[in-house]
Amino acid sequence: MGRQAVQYTKAPECSARPVVGGVGAGTLPMEAERRRVLGVEFLAMSDQTAPARGGDAPSPPDAPLPTGWGVPLSLAMLAGPIIGTMISRTVMSFADFTMVSMISDEAMAAVMPAGISVWCMICFGFGIVTVTNTFVSQSLGKGQPSECSRYTWQGLYVAAVIGLVVLPAWWVAPHYFALAGHAPEVQRLEVTYFRISLFGVMPAVAANVVANFFNGIHKPSVGLIAAVIANAFNIAGNYVLIFGHLGFPEMGIAGAAWATAAASLLQVTILACVWLGPVYARRYASRVTWRPSWTRLKRIIRVGLPIGVQFESDIFGFTVFTVFMVGAYGTAQLAANNLAFKFLEVAFMPVVGLSIALTAAVGKAIGAGRPDYARLVTRWAIGGALCYMALIAAMYLAFRYTLPGLMTDDPAVIQWAAKLLVLCAVFQVFDAFGITMTGALRGAGDTFWPGMTTFTLTVTVFLGGGYAMMNYAPHLESIGPWVAATVYICAYGMVMSLRWWFGPWEKIDLFADRKTRPAEPALAIEPA
Repeated sequence: MGRQAVQYTKAPECSARPVVGGVGAGTLPMEAERRRVLGVEFLAMSDQTAPARGGDAPSPPDAPLPTGWGVPLSLAMLAGPIIGTMISRTVMSFADFTMVSMISDEAMAAVMPAGISVWCMICFGFGIVTVTNTFVSQSLGKGQPSECSRYTWQGLYVAAVIGLVVLPAWWVAPHYFALAGHAPEVQRLEVTYFRISLFGVMPAVAANVVANFFNGIHKPSVGLIAAVIANAFNIAGNYVLIFGHLGFPEMGIAGAAWATAAASLLQVTILACVWLGPVYARRYASRVTWRPSWTRLKRIIRVGLPIGVQFESDIFGFTVFTVFMVGAYGTAQLAANNLAFKFLEVAFMPVVGLSIALTAAVGKAIGAGRPDYARLVTRWAIGGALCYMALIAAMYLAFRYTLPGLMTDDPAVIQWAAKLLVLCAVFQVFDAFGITMTGALRGAGDTFWPGMTTFTLTVTVFLGGGYAMMNYAPHLESIGPWVAATVYICAYGMVMSLRWWFGPWEKIDLFADRKTRPAEPALAIEPA
């Protein structure tokens, strides 16, 4: 028939030396012939006493853990492309906000509540699939490359479910935004942006899954390239669709939503093409590990669920904060709040990128059995994050009137935004601790504590404190809820630092199941 079939079979036992660069063993001439014919790498486990966790026979990681000054250098090389990716994503969001703000103040006031509401819809699942980075990096450290792709496929199945589950929110949107009591025109624009953005949920979450595969295997430049291309496409799409160029109608805020959804689809397409391409298909078996695995899916859900709770709690808190607390004080203060958030996003995204890189570095160290290296690389990461955030705080204080003036000429918006930037400067250093330490804990698989801490502080300090400030200090207006937000961020940073330095993360085994299971059959390529 001329066609080759992929089957699950036991690998032949033999004493021939293992295939170079492979993940198992077999007779070398046979392997060379199969690679020549099929163009894929033969995957087998010659060790039939493989651990119950399944996967490849352990092989040495791609590169040894660095020492001395190589530690911060390797972290910088890993973090650089991820930070670039985070900045690129921020630029995409900032481009939407900037171009939409050229339409009207109502559009500028609408895009932030609508955007954060969409994110609130998906962030629970988004948080779950973020754990792909942890499983991929630990599998890399264990020398099990095909496991990296197996966990990535399971994450993609979760992304598909998320994309379908959020679609019914289309019919709920008008009633939801009516509860906020914003001006009628702002409500109309919020509903428009929210509804269209729902179509970008599935590709956005899927892109996060595959990007975390590349982060986990310490190849983050792939994600950076895809993000930059998608960002350029988004800016061009905004120009064409928002303002009506090249024969397209002038769509306003709807054009921004369509451009962003299309850019997310382009991004995941680029990432998937590289991941499924010949290079990664040979090394990580990305084309032949697609079968659903309930065992691995349960591990992803078990470890990722607390991250989903953390994301959902945090974003839900900021959604209520933006839409119902700050939004209650009028369009000018809501617009100022949105400006402050955009400047915050530009500032903290590099630290988020560093945190993601730290997750991959700590995960690889844990997989290799080196918790001492995990502590060392975390110390370097927190030092860099603190220096950077201190500079950002100084910039907020020095240019608190200049920065808002770059986005609007409304004096009321500038005055309120300047006050908010002072509070932003107060919590920058604590935010550095919170973001960085969360990334380190996530790499070790310690996700329950951050999730529960976020939930507890959100309910008590953030939302509870915010409503208390509105009731007992109404003269502060939107500054009152922002004070509660500042206390929340500072408290979270301190708790996460204590958890890292004194927590039991070194004893966590992500791959241990409650019941011992037999090893999964080895993956082999056989002619049809």
